[in-house]
Amino acid sequence: MNQLAIHFENCYGIKKLQHTFDFTKSKVQIIYAPNGAMKSSFAKTLEDISFDKVSEDRIFSERVNHRSALVDGRDILKEEVFVINRMQDADFKEASTILANETLKKEYDEINIKLSDTKKEFIKTVQPYFGLKENAIEQTITETFKTDIYAFVEGRKEEINAITTPNLTNIVFNEIFNDKVSKFLQEKSFNTKIKEYITIYDKLVNENTTLFKKGQFNHNNADNVTKSLKDNGFFKAEHKVKIKNVEIGNIEELENVIKEEKEKVLNDPELTSKFNEIDKALNSNNELRNFRSYVENNQEIIKEFIDLENFKKKLILNYIADHKSEFDLFAKQYAETKTKRNAITIEAKKEQAEWLKVLDIFKNRFTVPFKIKIKNQEDVILKNEPASLIFTYEDGASKKDLGGTEISKSLSTGEQRVFYLLNIIFQFETRKKIGADQLFVVDDIADSFDYKNKYAIIEYLKDIADDPRFKMIILTHNFDFYKTIKKRLESVNNWEGNFKAVKSATEVNLVAGEKQDVFPLLRKNFSTCEKSFISCIPFVRNLIEYTVGTKNANYLTLTSLLHIKPANVAESIKETKAHTTGDIVTIFNSVFGTSVVLADPAKKVYDLAISIAEEIETSKGIEPVLDLKSKLCLSIAIRFKAEEYIIHKVTDATFLTNIWSKETGKIVGQYKTEFPGNKKEIEIFDRVNLMTAENLHLNSFMYEPLMDLSEDHLLTLYKDIKELESTLA
Repeated sequence: MNQLAIHFENCYGIKKLQHTFDFTKSKVQIIYAPNGAMKSSFAKTLEDISFDKVSEDRIFSERVNHRSALVDGRDILKEEVFVINRMQDADFKEASTILANETLKKEYDEINIKLSDTKKEFIKTVQPYFGLKENAIEQTITETFKTDIYAFVEGRKEEINAITTPNLTNIVFNEIFNDKVSKFLQEKSFNTKIKEYITIYDKLVNENTTLFKKGQFNHNNADNVTKSLKDNGFFKAEHKVKIKNVEIGNIEELENVIKEEKEKVLNDPELTSKFNEIDKALNSNNELRNFRSYVENNQEIIKEFIDLENFKKKLILNYIADHKSEFDLFAKQYAETKTKRNAITIEAKKEQAEWLKVLDIFKNRFTVPFKIKIKNQEDVILKNEPASLIFTYEDGASKKDLGGTEISKSLSTGEQRVFYLLNIIFQFETRKKIGADQLFVVDDIADSFDYKNKYAIIEYLKDIADDPRFKMIILTHNFDFYKTIKKRLESVNNWEGNFKAVKSATEVNLVAGEKQDVFPLLRKNFSTCEKSFISCIPFVRNLIEYTVGTKNANYLTLTSLLHIKPANVAESIKETKAHTTGDIVTIFNSVFGTSVVLADPAKKVYDLAISIAEEIETSKGIEPVLDLKSKLCLSIAIRFKAEEYIIHKVTDATFLTNIWSKETGKIVGQYKTEFPGNKKEIEIFDRVNLMTAENLHLNSFMYEPLMDLSEDHLLTLYKDIKELESTLA
């Protein structure tokens, strides 16, 4: 794999991109692509090749698509490409903690998500019976039956299907099984009253009614029979039932017979007396008033209070039996996914030795605020379970393990990073076993990591790139990372493999990146390059700030060339527009230890900065890509013109007298105070403050914000400021 020639058209927002990567010159190719340029689209297109999928333009799908990727003149094989996408939180919702390659884990998680959605729909259906929030229902079922909900579905399926006519479905679970009621029902004195009530009730059922018989046919059975006959049109078909030699030919007559038999039992003086004792006990507790009313209207449930755990189970089973179609769908989905999960587990178990090696690599290279280990190594061997991770958190003497179901619904950001990195390491390590060349496309791999782990990632990539069979294209929108990885990967990357993506209205081009870091180039070229001269102003100012301090006269002089300042007589500093290049080169020479003499030392620095900005604006069509020097010069000119406009407009004499101590933000703030209604101007000045404030201080030599800033944004802002300037009298 010496060269990769790509030609993409209308692929995920890339209108056109043609480029040849030469791996003989640089094994690692690094592309800096500002947001929206091409980075993720480029990675997605190559990922499509690895998955043997057709690429497209998602928004303008009607556009004709073209995609070719040739390795040394032939089509690249899907097996030769592996794309590492940036970490996204969305990838980890409802994620499992199993250790498996990306394809298996994705399939495993998709199965679980589908099953989880079916479970949610099922719970939503039975929620009204429970009177609980949906998220509490699963917990109630698992606590009642001492098993997880999936084992419950599998183990109780036949029992639920055997309930042909559900009863007790008018009883709301939470009306009985809440903390206050449950505690009261378990009191010994109340339990005695319940037993006495049941003894009399059973006696009446057996002796004083012609319809009911204890243990064989009770009130609930009668209600179920009535409901079933009514629902199935038994009497409408002119059938009759015979009860104790009495024929009944319609539903109303049957309901009246059952009602009379119920009342014969429930209105018995002795049973009524016992009920009144129960009622009195309930009525004496203000917290149970609602429950008392509920019992009064559902006296038939009193006998269930003698065995509350059994009553819980009976209620839940009947609730579910009342929605068998939804339950059957849930049970079927579980059975199907169980088979698929088992098949994935078998495949995942084959990878376990590799995962142990991956885990060791991770522990030796990366830093996370917890320890990780494989949770169930024995179960992997003895049972048909996939290995999964456990996260151990320590806080002083306290220690907590999390894994499996405890975190499967939502992995923390730290835990997500672990899985992300482990999968990357796994892919690299397993592909080392493949004899052929491999192309790795890495899309912002370190975007979500702290500096320590970011450097660990870079070092790992360097080790991978040392393998002669591996070629790599690294994409990033972060210029700091781009600069760092160039430096760290010098042995496998040189300037011929560094590019910046430039997006125009018709295509994306990869232009050559800088051969050297910017600061040595500024120092080297400031005497011959006017852009470098202006760019050295904030650079040298930063050097003085960190080596001498902010009270230094040279520091203050250079500060007056980043703002519009009047003369500072006390410090013998000229006003901004009076400084010459000869004045400033003297400062540069003292800091750099040089003896540069300029051809025209009388040239005003202010005028030079403005003329460079005008030249940049004019040549936009010829030079669509602005380098750091151009952006710095443009930012300084924008700052000059914005502050000039505001100083010309504001009228507060005290503010103007103290302008030397005011930075751009405070100057803009004064304008807002005096002209709060000038919304258009304020919006422009807010952009000035946002785009130039940190950039012109080079953020302690971290000039990445300026590199990440769009050329179009700066040029548009310069144009807007000039339009404001033209309105001044």
